Amino acid sequence: MENKYQRVKDTLKEAILSGKYPIDEKLPTETELMNRFNVSRYTIRRAVGDLESEHYIYRIQGGGMFVQDWHKDWSIDNDSKMIGVITTHIADYIFPQIIYGIDQMISEGGYSLLLGNTHNNHQKERKNLINMLNSKVAGLIIEPTQSALPNPNMDLYQEIKDDEIPVLFINASYPELDFPTVTTDDAGAERKIIDYLLDMGHESILGIFQVDDIQGVHRMDGFVKAYQ
Repeated sequence: MENKYQRVKDTLKEAILSGKYPIDEKLPTETELMNRFNVSRYTIRRAVGDLESEHYIYRIQGGGMFVQDWHKDWSIDNDSKMIGVITTHIADYIFPQIIYGIDQMISEGGYSLLLGNTHNNHQKERKNLINMLNSKVAGLIIEPTQSALPNPNMDLYQEIKDDEIPVLFINASYPELDFPTVTTDDAGAERKIIDYLLDMGHESILGIFQVDDIQGVHRMDGFVKAYQ
C-alpha cells in the first residue's frame, strides 16, 4: 500500500509534469499542503525534499517553493537504436497493422520500438512524450491526439523541435508544427464512395463521422461537399 509520503510526492510530481504548475510558479505552502493531504509537516518536508533533490522544485529563502525547469537534455543520443511510436490505440482498429508495418521497416535498419498509446487523451500524450524523451529515442512517430483542439503539450513539442529530434506525424498533424506528415486522403476517398453510390441510383445517403480531430473535420467537410 502506498504510504502518505509517497502519495504526496507522486501527486505533486504529476501536477508539475502535467503542466498544472508551470515552471517558476510558486507552489502551495507547507501548511496548505498539510491541510490538502491531511498529513504532518514532516511528511510534506520529506516529499518536497525529494522533489528538490530530483530538481523538480527549488526554494527561495523566505519566499517559498517554486517549480524548477525540470526539462532535461533531450537531444538525440547518437548511439540510440530506439524509435518511439505513440498512437491513440494499440490493439484496436487499424493500429496493429500500422505498428507491425513500422516495426518491420525500422528493424531492417537495426532499430527497435518503444511503444505508447494515448487513448486520444492529452495528459496521456504528455506522459508518453516525456517517457520517450527520457529514454533518449533516436526519433518519434506520433499520431496526434485530438488534433482539432488546442494542445497543452506544445511546450514539449517545441523542445523536440529545438533539440532537432526527428518526428513523423501519421494520420493527422498539429497546425502549429511543420513536422512531416503521412495521412490518407479521407475526403477524396469518401467523395469517390458517394459518387459511386449516386451513380448507382441511391438518393439518400447518411454519413456518420468522428469530429473531435482534424481527420473527422475533413471527413465531414468532404462528405457535405460531395453530397451537395
